[in-house]
Amino acid sequence: MCRFAYFEFKALVGLALVLACNAQAQESSGPASAPSAPVQERSAELYIFNDSGRTLVPSNQVVTDNGQKVASLPRQTYIKLEVAPGPHLLKPDPPLWKQQVSLNVVAGNRYFVVIAYKPVRSWAWPAAGAPLVLGEITEEQAAPLLREMKPQ
Repeated sequence: MCRFAYFEFKALVGLALVLACNAQAQESSGPASAPSAPVQERSAELYIFNDSGRTLVPSNQVVTDNGQKVASLPRQTYIKLEVAPGPHLLKPDPPLWKQQVSLNVVAGNRYFVVIAYKPVRSWAWPAAGAPLVLGEITEEQAAPLLREMKPQ
């Protein structure tokens, strides 16, 4: 419940800042100027998917962006976030096996990242690879995940 209040508060603060900036831009440029760009053109969409396999004790996968927690996802769910342009470093929390995704976000683009704990790999570590996977995927790879998973 606290997480929802935090995100609602963050959204309200962001909306207030956008409205204040828009009002200031209209006052300084006068009525003849073009309207300011919509928020969507100043940000990008980031989708994070938790595609973890079944485990005895289900737990959320937590992802941080530049050290700040941005998602805590139960298995087979995803979240859509608006992110600012610029460098973003996504990591699991707690950081395991030095997994990370580095994004150079461009406004108006869409980015897709998957995090997954694969318990089968933990039995065959290190031959099968790290049991925690964190990586960027294409829009084509994300399409079935968007259809099959529940939004957060």
